[in-house]
Amino acid sequence: MLIGRTVHAVASVVALAADNCVILMPMSETHVTALEPRGLSDCYTPRTTVLYTLVVFLLDLGSGVAIEYGSVFSTTTTRILNGLDVAMVVAFIATIGVVIVASISGREHLRHRALILYLIVATVQTIAAVAALVVTARVRHDEYLWGLADVGAAYIAIAAVFTGWYWLLDGIVPGGAFVFPGRGGVDLQRPKLIDYAFISFNTNATFGPTSETVVSRRVKVAMMLQTSLSLLVLLVLVARLVQAHGS
Repeated sequence: MLIGRTVHAVASVVALAADNCVILMPMSETHVTALEPRGLSDCYTPRTTVLYTLVVFLLDLGSGVAIEYGSVFSTTTTRILNGLDVAMVVAFIATIGVVIVASISGREHLRHRALILYLIVATVQTIAAVAALVVTARVRHDEYLWGLADVGAAYIAIAAVFTGWYWLLDGIVPGGAFVFPGRGGVDLQRPKLIDYAFISFNTNATFGPTSETVVSRRVKVAMMLQTSLSLLVLLVLVARLVQAHGS
């Protein structure tokens, strides 16, 4: 009798669960759709890579020369800055060589790695240039217009370097690092290099993207670094303007 009542109670619970569409599923059976990388944009070609690295090389080298000219540095600091300039030259030549070899052999992964290493060197050089700007904000001894040239060069170099980071990270991060709004309410799936340059310029100018949405934590960290650098450059500019007005 007791067994019959137990079976009846269990059957009632099962029927009630079925009527209310209660479906129990183990957590291990839950399926999560894996996001695929967006893939590098159509403009990511060997020629574009060479042109981009050349632009970054010239901007970083130009900002370094402009900062060192007319500034007062110790012997150790001068050696460090000169060493970073040499490292930038070596990285540029090595990157161009790897791009050529990768294009001939068809091993595109070598080009990706070379660009990553080049961007790391360029980022370190840019950080050093901004640090030198901050240190020499009130000790420069040169003409007023030339005193603004190094600030402008460093500002543009920051935007150029981080354009490459956004360009690269958006292609390799699963699902993409940005959401680009397109026409007709459809998101842009194949952004161009100019789209990443636009993001980088806006991050410099407004300390963040405007219309694009950032969905990658790695890119958020990169944007915080870029914002900090551009803010320091603007503070140096303000300090020099105040100094010039006071003198």
